[in-house]
Amino acid sequence: MRGLKFSVPNAWDLRANGLARPAVEKFAGAWLACFLVMARGNFLAAFSFEHARLASICGIVSAAVTVGLLVQMDRTSDSVSRQATISAVATFIGDIFAHPSHFPPQWAEPVITAAVSAGFAIALWHAKRLAKSHWVTREPAKRDLLRR
Repeated sequence: MRGLKFSVPNAWDLRANGLARPAVEKFAGAWLACFLVMARGNFLAAFSFEHARLASICGIVSAAVTVGLLVQMDRTSDSVSRQATISAVATFIGDIFAHPSHFPPQWAEPVITAAVSAGFAIALWHAKRLAKSHWVTREPAKRDLLRR
């Protein structure tokens, strides 16, 4: 009789299929997007404890939403559209939860913050792919030199 084996992924694994790294990435993207959009161009006035606190709330909620979404999804595949969508949805929810909008329509600031966060996610996704392709293509050349 076969034994029952449960394949429980390590949730705090720092590789791409874990949950900790995406949560930290989405927290950082949402925090920075919320902080920049909330400043409305006046960056000297934005450096206050209140702005940092509101951006932190937005980032924490965004990270929690990201983990909630990723637990239900297949984490073995990754695409730029998936990362941008998760970032936008999570940041939109986090910004709505963190504070009322500073712009006249209630939904305007969360939409702009979500778009900025999605832009950060796209830039990070391409940067990771570029870095990975740089190191992967360089490694076989080093091995070939060592064999000679």
